[in-house]
Amino acid sequence: MKNKLDPTISTPLYIQLAEQFRELIQSDQLQFGDRFPAEMDLAGEYEVSRITVRKAIEDLVNEGILARKQGKGTFVSKPKIDRELVNVTSFTDRMQARGMTAGARSMDVKVTPASLKMALLLGVPENSEIAEIQRLRLINDEPVSLETSYLSLERCPGIQHEILVDQSLYQILDKKYGLRPAYSSKTLELVYASPSESRLLNTVKGASMFLMTALVYSEQRQVMEYVKIISRGDRFRFQM
Repeated sequence: MKNKLDPTISTPLYIQLAEQFRELIQSDQLQFGDRFPAEMDLAGEYEVSRITVRKAIEDLVNEGILARKQGKGTFVSKPKIDRELVNVTSFTDRMQARGMTAGARSMDVKVTPASLKMALLLGVPENSEIAEIQRLRLINDEPVSLETSYLSLERCPGIQHEILVDQSLYQILDKKYGLRPAYSSKTLELVYASPSESRLLNTVKGASMFLMTALVYSEQRQVMEYVKIISRGDRFRFQM
């Protein structure tokens, strides 16, 4: 049963309405994938204008709680996955702690000579061999991130031959090379999916994405990894 809106208080009606919509979804009266009621029906039910309803829905779309599909309507979105910006634990451990099944699909592994930029980032000589490991990250079998790790082969000889589908990269670095992540330096920016990223992440071309880059330092205070992660904007939100 809906609550009545109160036009006598200072909170705008569309904000009151958005809060009621939010509670409706959070109470599981509407599930992921359910179609949200039409604006006209909601305007009649709550006795407000369609403009008020539209503004309330836009707030929830901006929050990622609802999603509009052109020509089809508005639908309840999947809950976003919280990810800490400063965390240096493995992706697998973080997702398992949230009760999710984390997986990975190896997309490309190659050995290349370090460019000047990569040499400076990893603290290795220019043209020394580095491993470039690209993996597609999955949560409950859904592709959510594309991750590319760069590691020095001098510090991690043979890392390019490891099978990383069912193993955590950080667990291998710890057990085989004695490298444990201690802290990191990260950047985060909004980018848009390229055609290949859209295909791999099962989203539309030009979809909003988070690009995070990080220099991960070991307990010995040396760079153990440089990593670039493209994550779906509709599936993550970052905690500071």
